Parts: sequence; structure tokens; C-alpha cells
Amino acid sequence: MAQMIQGIYTASQGMTSLADKQDQIANNLANIQTTGFKQSGLFTKTFQKCLANDEQKPFVNSEIVPDNVYVDYSEGNMIKTGSPFDVFIKGSGFLTVMTPDGIKYTRNGNLSLNAEGFIVTSDGSKVMGKDGFIRVDPESAGAVSINDYGEVFQDADIKGVLRIADFKKPYKLLREGNSYFKPQEPDTAVVESQGFAIKQGYLEGSNVNIIKNMVDMISAYRNFEADQKAETSQDETLQKAINDVGRIS
Repeated sequence: MAQMIQGIYTASQGMTSLADKQDQIANNLANIQTTGFKQSGLFTKTFQKCLANDEQKPFVNSEIVPDNVYVDYSEGNMIKTGSPFDVFIKGSGFLTVMTPDGIKYTRNGNLSLNAEGFIVTSDGSKVMGKDGFIRVDPESAGAVSINDYGEVFQDADIKGVLRIADFKKPYKLLREGNSYFKPQEPDTAVVESQGFAIKQGYLEGSNVNIIKNMVDMISAYRNFEADQKAETSQDETLQKAINDVGRIS
């Protein structure tokens, strides 16, 4: 009887895990066109948990739940825009941005100038340089250029240097809205990236692998169906065991 109940429990836990996986896949596919977006997935360590249960006691270490959400930080495609304020970070690192909720980090280099001449992100947050915010003269006709080192020039005058931040790998960052990230721990050390080159006039596309995510979505759906049928079957067997087995005619 306990094994039947555990079977129902295990199948339901599997369905919960698969539903969470579908949520991650749906979010990935919804952000195919989002600049600088990084796809995510789930880790599940059910088999290792089962091995740790030496005595094979019912319900011990048998939870089929996601252990961790991981983010794939691999580089997306370089997309040419020709805009002087669009930047692509080739290599490791993030733009440092001052948002209303504090400092955040992003690979979304879709930048522009606000009315005061400060370089800002698409949501209006100021991009930080090594020595504060970067401001150019909005009234000047001088062309703005950004070199590989992140130095911002207006004609021959240097206006600042983009602060490209990096962290110890593997990254331990939390995903925020608008393609922002922040460290999981407030005291996480921020280091200056050493392995990057800024490409002006380009943006980083989403790194979502469409084919892989579609295959994973179909696989998760089929596995969900199988768990659902297994749960129904075991429930029917349990019902017969309770209502019919041992009944005196």
C-alpha cells in the first residue's frame, strides 16, 4: 500500500518539476528577440537523492523538484545596428547601470542620450563610467565614438570610460527585469573585466537556442503526460485495493 501511495506522490512531484521546466522554456522562447537575454534551465538531482537513501525508505530523498535554476551566460550573436550608442561587449563582463533600485548589471547595450546628455539604457537608467556617469554635449555636432576599451569620445575629447564589471565564475547572479542582473549576495566582489572589447554600432542578440528549447518543450510535455497517466493508473489500482480486494461476497 505504501508503495502505491509513494508512486502517486512521485508522479505528482514529477509533474510539478516538469511544469516548472515548461515555465523556464516559455520564458526563454518569449525573449528570443530581447537584446542581451540569457536563456535559463533547471537542474534536478533525483537520481543522486535516491542513491543516498540506502535503506530505500518510502518518501525519503524521493522529491522530484528542481534543485537549481541555472542561467546560460554564453555570448549571443552580434547584430549590426549602426547606432553610435549601441554597444556589444565582446567577451566577459557587464555594463554597470544605476537604476532607481540601485546598481544593476546588463549585457543589453541598447543605449542612448537623455535630454541632459547622459548615456542611458532603454529604460532611462544612467550608465556608469569609471569616474561617474558619462555625459556628452547634446548641443554639439561632434560625433560620438566608443573604442574597444570603452573610452567615449566626442570629437577628440574623452568624456569617460564605460565601467565594465565582472564577477568570479561561475556567476552567482539573480535575474532582474529589463535584462538586468544583480549578485545573489550583497557583498559579492565586483571586479573589472580584463577580457572584453567594446564594439560600437552593434547589439548582442538573445542566446536562446530555438530548436533546443522547442525539443525540450515537447519532451517535457510528453513526460508530463506520462506522469499524469501513471498517477491516474496508480490511483485506480489503489481504489480497487481499498474497495474490492478482500470484499466478502
